[in-house]
Amino acid sequence: MKHFDFKERNLISGPHLLGLLLGVTGFFVLVSPAFLSSGSSIEKVLAVGMVSVIIGLLIILTYNGTLIDFEEKRFKKYSSVAGFKFGDWKPLPLLSKIKSESKTYISRNTPNGISPTLSGRVTEFNTTIYSITSEPIFLFNYSNPKESLKQAKRLAKGLEIDLDIQPLND
Repeated sequence: MKHFDFKERNLISGPHLLGLLLGVTGFFVLVSPAFLSSGSSIEKVLAVGMVSVIIGLLIILTYNGTLIDFEEKRFKKYSSVAGFKFGDWKPLPLLSKIKSESKTYISRNTPNGISPTLSGRVTEFNTTIYSITSEPIFLFNYSNPKESLKQAKRLAKGLEIDLDIQPLND
């Protein structure tokens, strides 16, 4: 493959969760007349259901990402809306190595009186690409150690640079 495409989205959190909930709600509204009786006209039910599904799909299909072209030695940080990627291509800087490592930390959200206050240990598996000046240029987070290592190897091969593998904690 001549491209590497990293999509920064998580369907079970943030705005993507809202999109998923809107889509499911819209689908429920569309099928509810089959088993529930209501005083609403079929036109209202269809309008509310379709609008909810469309807005939910639009939210789900909107995300940011990074595209790396191995052959042309260029990259693009993009925003994707319904499959259309917007962003400008830039030449890749001189790269020295790729590092694959894990990072564990305690995650806490701030109590706000609305959402529950949750905390817990989170382990991220990072693939980082460094420039020749040892500055991190790209950071790709994965929740699965095998996927992180697989993508690090793919990037090292495509970019023709060294891979530094740190012990990954599962």
